Amino acid sequence: MSGPLCSDESDGEDAVTGVVGDGSGVVGDGGVRRHVVVLDDDAKLRALIREYLEAHDLRVTAVASGAELTRLLERERVDALILDVMMPVEDGISVLKRLAQKGDAPAILMLSAMASDVDRIVGLELGADDYLAKPVNPRELLARVRAVLRRSGPAGAAPAGGDAVLRFDGWEVDTGGLTVRAPGGEALSLTTNEFRLLLALVRRAGRVTSRETLMSEVHGQDAEFYDRAVDVGISRLRTKLDQHGGGDLIRTVRGEGYLFTKRP
Repeated sequence: MSGPLCSDESDGEDAVTGVVGDGSGVVGDGGVRRHVVVLDDDAKLRALIREYLEAHDLRVTAVASGAELTRLLERERVDALILDVMMPVEDGISVLKRLAQKGDAPAILMLSAMASDVDRIVGLELGADDYLAKPVNPRELLARVRAVLRRSGPAGAAPAGGDAVLRFDGWEVDTGGLTVRAPGGEALSLTTNEFRLLLALVRRAGRVTSRETLMSEVHGQDAEFYDRAVDVGISRLRTKLDQHGGGDLIRTVRGEGYLFTKRP
């Protein structure tokens, strides 16, 4: 794909640069800039996005292929990934599927010329945190990146509210380490979205949680609601829990949502 797909269509006024404590999510603990990677085969677009995000206090690395991304992830921490869908050799969907197997995958924002509801739902079902259609206004891209960074939080930070470790029937959910251990101590390999989904249910144990609430917890208050994305996420989470004897932890309440059956 080529062409200036991310040209600034604003009136010339630039967005305010994020600073420590501004709530933008671009600066972590100790004033360290959050690290965003742009993966796109279009060199001009990569440069445009990198320039714009760097001007707003983000550290940005641009890569042209899934192989380059893999090498980068092996040596550096990445907080968020802007991932193009249509690429040669390995497309964005394949990269997303591969990253979804990693419990420590960065927040992922898909960027694609394909903008149908089906494409968006597929991306969210596979573990993307957000999905934007090309061409995109840089201000909107920056706002979406900041949003996923706020939701992911600083490295090692516990999500707000509740105890650091939630325990029930031999299970442990470590909200600080973002890990889940089954009875016996084996760690589950959950994606970031699966962990958020589980945590939202555990914290509402004994009460029915609606699909809308779960979508908001996982993808943010401004996320478009796709109940199919929630249902697929629950199905994958159940499968992983069932492998360790926890298949009955999540119950479907028809027409209402989902119920976590064990209280911490």
